[in-house]
Amino acid sequence: MILIFSISFWLYFLLFFIATFIAFFIPGDLALRKLKLPAFQRLVLGTVIGMVIWGLQGVLFGYLGLRWLTYVYLLIAFVFWANLFLRHKPSIFKEIRSKKPDMLLLVLIVVGSLIQLTIVWFNGVLYSNELYFCCGNTSDNLFHIALTNQIVKHFPPFQPGMSEVIVKNYHYWSNLVIAELIRVFHLPLIATQYQYSTLFISIFLGLSALVFSQLVKLGKFFALWLIFFLYFGGDLIYLLFFALGKGLNFNISSLEDGAKFLVNPPRAFSIVVFFVGISLLVLWIRKRDLHTGLLMALVLGSVIGFKVYSGIFALIGLGALGLYFLAKRNFRMLVPLIVALVISLAVYLPVNSNAGGLYFTRFWLFENFIVQKALGLKRLELARVIFEEHHNWIRFFQYELIFFSLYVFSVFGPKLLGLVQSRKSLSLLPREINIFLISGIIVSAAAGFFFQQTSGGANTFNFLVSIFIIGSIYTALACYYWIGKIDKRFAWIAVVIIILLTAPRVLYEWQTSTTRLLKHEGFVISNLELQSLNYLREKTDKTALVLVDYRGFDKDFYSPYVSFLADRPMFLSGKGILESHGIETSERERVVDDILTNKDAVAANNTLLSNNIKYIYMSDEDTLLIEKYPRFVKIVFRNKDVKILKVVSY
Repeated sequence: MILIFSISFWLYFLLFFIATFIAFFIPGDLALRKLKLPAFQRLVLGTVIGMVIWGLQGVLFGYLGLRWLTYVYLLIAFVFWANLFLRHKPSIFKEIRSKKPDMLLLVLIVVGSLIQLTIVWFNGVLYSNELYFCCGNTSDNLFHIALTNQIVKHFPPFQPGMSEVIVKNYHYWSNLVIAELIRVFHLPLIATQYQYSTLFISIFLGLSALVFSQLVKLGKFFALWLIFFLYFGGDLIYLLFFALGKGLNFNISSLEDGAKFLVNPPRAFSIVVFFVGISLLVLWIRKRDLHTGLLMALVLGSVIGFKVYSGIFALIGLGALGLYFLAKRNFRMLVPLIVALVISLAVYLPVNSNAGGLYFTRFWLFENFIVQKALGLKRLELARVIFEEHHNWIRFFQYELIFFSLYVFSVFGPKLLGLVQSRKSLSLLPREINIFLISGIIVSAAAGFFFQQTSGGANTFNFLVSIFIIGSIYTALACYYWIGKIDKRFAWIAVVIIILLTAPRVLYEWQTSTTRLLKHEGFVISNLELQSLNYLREKTDKTALVLVDYRGFDKDFYSPYVSFLADRPMFLSGKGILESHGIETSERERVVDDILTNKDAVAANNTLLSNNIKYIYMSDEDTLLIEKYPRFVKIVFRNKDVKILKVVSY
């Protein structure tokens, strides 16, 4: 852990960008060399392609148990790239410097990134000798740091909260990419996870969208709209409150908005990879060559490793394209699509084969929304139930349609402008891109609206989040096309209205996070607890198994923060996260309860020894029966907050 205002923090920040240049850009630029793209597109596409390859080599060498080959991989890539650079003296950097950036696009990306960073940047920051976490979902933030730490040490990774249990039913490629940088370049864990990589991915959100806009040749104004909706897109729930006479308030959280983009790192990484993948898809459709097609397959096929829901969107789109090419008898174009499918299966199955499927929930999503207490519309649901019980199906479906309309209008808000298309506006995008995107939107909508997961339950809302973000392409297209058709005076009025309707949610989330930061609200790990964690990390064996007495550490019950701060294997921590990922914890729960509550000290000690538990980490306010018996345990560390018991072997 390093102070955010220290020189070492910023030196490591510089090292991070040097590392991304070496590990991401150089291999990616080598892969792109045949395409002869402009310098800016090479820089953006090459960096993200290289990031995907970086993840692939991490998986391959990790499973082979030969992680040292990463250094060989980097050396070979660097030698080849340097040789080409010196021989041909490419002008990529001169070309980038010679072109003046569009200031409006630049400001939009910078301001959008700063807003996004406000919500995540201050996670794991040393502040007044305390470790401070704010904002977003703290439990998820802690888990991502713990998971990245596990991948640094071992691949495939163990669950941070359950030693010797391999991570399953979770997409961890964003953690893998970060962990490989930490492992190879010796970067600091927390800063790389929540300061360095968040800035990188937020900026590349705008840059990758800009490259896509350039490749579809729709010009600056389409790019402005697309980047605006990605960074500032919001809902209209606040407008529903106003219509109900409850004023303009934000009492119900949005499904997704631009400010929350970085709150879910897997999704954030997946969207950037997706935009680069679809950019390569545009190039492949134009060039129709195997090399570009395979690059596209590599990138879009790997999206599922970053976020399953984004990956499914990509696979549905590629599947629809496959049917299109079959109908056209263009069999040569099927090869990259098959390769993308094979890559996705190879990435998905080893980790997620037991994740479970979907089950039909009818109209539960819309009914659940309408009974939110803040809306005060429960009477509508009661009326719907009465009509259903009396088999008045016309009125029943009438109410369901009302619920559906209110939900879609409120949650998707101005993004619904993307539905206002004509044949002419759609023709501005290549037909294959429309097939790819529209098929993904339709299937994701069906899955998100009417199904839940066997493992994960209501997590199917992520399908709708994919539509909310990726659908920005069509929202931008509609604004670009229709506003361009009207008189300039009215066009400016339309622009202002759309911005005023779209931005309030993002500004509200930014203001809320800023207020929390100024008030120092959030999760704090005290200096006394940091001392105890430091003892475990520095004074105990690296393989020593630790049991956390969750009764004194509520946060560790939901997310295994002791895992990465002590850097020791945990017997059972972060039960909430484990259960949400479908991991069976009941046997270890039984063992923990047996140790913590057993009135037979001998039996509790036998349980400790049989499970190879070496230390018990607990609040100083709590006491175990076994503490009365020095032959079983002894206190090796103690302060006003924490005590650590060492199990005595005999």
